[in-house]
Amino acid sequence: MKQLETDRLFIRELTDADTETILTVYLNSADYLETQTPDEPSSEMVREDLQLAAQYGSVTCGIFRRETEQPIGVISFVPHSFRGQRDYAWLSQLMIQEHDRLEGYGTEVYRAVEVLIFSDVEVKRIGTLLIPQFDASLRFVEKLGFEQVGGPFKNKLGYGLYSYVKKRPGQETPGEKIWHDAQRALRS
Repeated sequence: MKQLETDRLFIRELTDADTETILTVYLNSADYLETQTPDEPSSEMVREDLQLAAQYGSVTCGIFRRETEQPIGVISFVPHSFRGQRDYAWLSQLMIQEHDRLEGYGTEVYRAVEVLIFSDVEVKRIGTLLIPQFDASLRFVEKLGFEQVGGPFKNKLGYGLYSYVKKRPGQETPGEKIWHDAQRALRS
């Protein structure tokens, strides 16, 4: 993936060489991570996350301030073909360290990645899972136009996970097309 740039940030794909740099983001995001895992943030956790993401076809990127090149977050996403569905992209993770939240960075990064994902004309929707106990995530996806489509499902810590989807504006998904065609056929 080529580097993405916004007014205040740049987003670039991470490698194992970035582990120590990104560890600071993990350490400064302990409040978020405690809803995901009982483990303390560590270099090993960062490496495992990078390996797991790659295994599932996810692109993991660091989010950096343009003026200082300091890391402030991580975003991980599957740009297309999530679970074998060519039209489906997936937002796996968007984590902004605690002291940089509420500055609009998450929205700025997400919008840049959404433009990248939807530049592939075959992608019709972006999905994600959220833990409703982390209120900031719920407010974020609702503000960006995602709709709840499923849940609750339990994660390892017993939190309920909810599924959200954002559709490409103005286009039907394949499932919606089948449904609408079937409804028209029934009326004929």
